[in-house]
Amino acid sequence: MESCFFLQNDQYKFLRIFITLRPMKIANIFFAILFLVFVGVQYNDPDPLLWMVIYGIAAVFFVLAAVGIQNKKVLLGAIVVGALYSLTYISGVYDWFTIGQPGEIVASMKVDKMYVEESREFFGLWIALAALIFLYKKS
Repeated sequence: MESCFFLQNDQYKFLRIFITLRPMKIANIFFAILFLVFVGVQYNDPDPLLWMVIYGIAAVFFVLAAVGIQNKKVLLGAIVVGALYSLTYISGVYDWFTIGQPGEIVASMKVDKMYVEESREFFGLWIALAALIFLYKKS
């Protein structure tokens, strides 16, 4: 580990470690924490277990990358499976674009407008996939 001339005292060990981290390691830690937060806020979703697993898988990939463990084939497989699964939400996104209103995506969920929830889930999945694609390209 590189040393920082201005942080020699042990009480600053955490700060010294953080300063000497590589940018990609910091990004991996950031995304791991972000997706763990996403897992935590899924408790009020209509299908929380599914989304906890999806965001949890993304978090695991970033935790593993942060500690130097990566398998590009498994990561690519997860990206492909996620992209294929996102196709199940295409009709909801289409409905939102054709009959919905832009503000509905952030409004409260209504049973007669399932396309709102399907659109949210589609975009949430693609947030996770975009992050995993970023990880794949950087690894």
